[in-house]
Amino acid sequence: MANLVLTSRSAPVRGVALPVPRPAPVGVFVGVVGLVFAALLMGGLNVVAAKQMNPLNTTMSDYVFVPGAGWMFPASLLAMCLAGVGVGVGLWARGLLDGVLPKLSLGLALVGLLLAATFETDLGDLSVSMSAQIHRYAAGVVFFCVPITACLIALRLPHRRSLYVGATVASVLLALFLTCHLGPMPDALGELSGLLQRLLFCADLVVLAQLVRVAQRTAPGYALAA
Repeated sequence: MANLVLTSRSAPVRGVALPVPRPAPVGVFVGVVGLVFAALLMGGLNVVAAKQMNPLNTTMSDYVFVPGAGWMFPASLLAMCLAGVGVGVGLWARGLLDGVLPKLSLGLALVGLLLAATFETDLGDLSVSMSAQIHRYAAGVVFFCVPITACLIALRLPHRRSLYVGATVASVLLALFLTCHLGPMPDALGELSGLLQRLLFCADLVVLAQLVRVAQRTAPGYALAA
């Protein structure tokens, strides 16, 4: 009698779990490590600089000028970029990154993190140098692309409510943060712009953690119901 070999493309067999592609757990591990370091570095920097900068109305980018601890800011962004790479590897291994749009949005977020970590802002309210402009717009790309990536991935999942909630919260915080710099809103929210930016950063970390969780779960193409 011929032996039957199951692959990820085999017909479903009830009660049989197919092997998960190897890059998926690697991506999950890289994503978790990146998220942990990003949160610890940025959280520690907020604590260290608490007496020097008011977290309610100063941007996180100014932390790069904190003596002896400024390196933690770009290091946190690079760790967040590493988490994004892990997300990409995990989602690709699960077959959830097919198509141009998910790759493009995640890729732009990773490039934005690299640029924001490489180019420093200017100290104070004025951002006039080329480095500061690159940093500002790169950070904006990250804040836009992370929730967009989550929504694009959510479209491919049967249980997607939590991803939509995370993306919605991040988008609302982004809208509030942007209004701090538009029209009459600076007078109303200007003193809270720093807090909104920090909440937005945390929301993006949560969204990336949700995507890591998606990559960690067994995908329909690789697991069969009992």
